[in-house]
Order: sequence, then structure tokens, then C-alpha cells
Amino acid sequence: MTHGHTLTMTVDATQRSLDQRLRHALLPHDNPRRPRDHYAATDTFLAATSRHLAAVEAVLVAEVRRSMPDGESLCHDYLHTARELELTLAWVKGKLYGEAHAIYLKWPELWADVRSLLDEHNRLERRMVAELIRHGDPRTVDGLARRMFDAETHGPTRPHPRTPHTGLLGLASRRMWALADRVWDAAEGRVIPDPVPPTPHRHDSLVAQYLVADPKFDASATVVDHHKRHTSSD
Repeated sequence: MTHGHTLTMTVDATQRSLDQRLRHALLPHDNPRRPRDHYAATDTFLAATSRHLAAVEAVLVAEVRRSMPDGESLCHDYLHTARELELTLAWVKGKLYGEAHAIYLKWPELWADVRSLLDEHNRLERRMVAELIRHGDPRTVDGLARRMFDAETHGPTRPHPRTPHTGLLGLASRRMWALADRVWDAAEGRVIPDPVPPTPHRHDSLVAQYLVADPKFDASATVVDHHKRHTSSD
């Protein structure tokens, strides 16, 4: 498995999942027997996206700043887009639940903004991943997918665009809102989807690595694969 493969595959899978949830939220949900389908689809997209944004800010942004020669500029661009997306998600949530400040907003315009900002977010996130693979410490980068998964699992499930996003204040804010969101999720019976798990990072035996032209020479790998033989009695 090549360096950075786990992080790349996990981020790609998460972005595909968010795109799929967005498409589902945009579908017409007009079954009179299931009047809350629209709420559920939109709320699930909001939860998954909010949680992923928090994880990127908690894990990838800090690593880019440490690892990249011009990391601050890329992080500035990413955080600007992430905040705009989170603010738009907050408007979607307000519109969904009939909050007075969001009543005048039109769904087509809101969803168009979400689509545009999510596309730009995904582009910048992929760029951060590529730069980390190019400049970051290989061992650290190979552990980022697991850290992202852990951060998403324990992250806030609602958009909070007005709170700090980075540094110690950002960390404290994410923890505070994650706790508050879990209380409200339980009270409202809100279903929160599991984050996309990281792609397993393992190597086969040394011989298998050589045969597939991926000789990482993992110290824990066996020389050859050992398979138990199953014998059947006559």
C-alpha cells in the first residue's frame, strides 16, 4: 500500500458519502405517509457534514500548517470556505425548522450555495491531502485517517459557524458543542450516521508484497502467508 493511500481513500469515500447524502436531501419527499422524510434526509446531511468539517479543522489543518512550506495560505483558503459552508448549513437548518430569521430564504438558492461551497470545500480538502502526502512525515500522514475518524466520531453534529475553529479555543468549542449536540440529539431522537471508517492499512506477507510490486517490507509481515488446511473426514 503506497504512502498516503489510507488517507486519500478515506477522504475520497467521505466526500462521496456527503455528496450522496446531499443528493438524497434534494430529492422530493412528498409521500403523505412519511411526512418527515424531508427532515430526516436534510438533518442527516447536516450532521455528517458538520462533523466532517470539525474533523478536518481539528486534524488536517493543523498538520498542513506544520508540514507545508506555504501551509498558512492554503489553510486560510480552506477555513474561509469551511466557515461559509457551515454558515450556509446553519441557514438550511433554520429554514428546515421554521426559524423566523430564515423563513424568507428560498430552498433553490440555499441548496445551490451548499452545492457550490461543498464542491470548493472538497477541492481544497483534496489539495491539503495531496500536499500532506508530498511534504508530511510518512508515519504521521499514515495515521491521519484514524485521527480523522476519531475526531468525526466525537465531533459536533450541528453547524456552529460563529465559534472559533482553530487553536485551543477551537478545540474547546468543538468539545463543548459536541457534548451539547449529543444531549439534543438524544432528546430529539435524531439519528446520526456513523462516519466513514478509515481504509485498513496493512501489508501482506513479504513475498506477497514483492509479487504485487508493493514491497514496503513491513516488519510485522511474515515471509509467506500461512493458511490453515481444512481436512474433511471420510
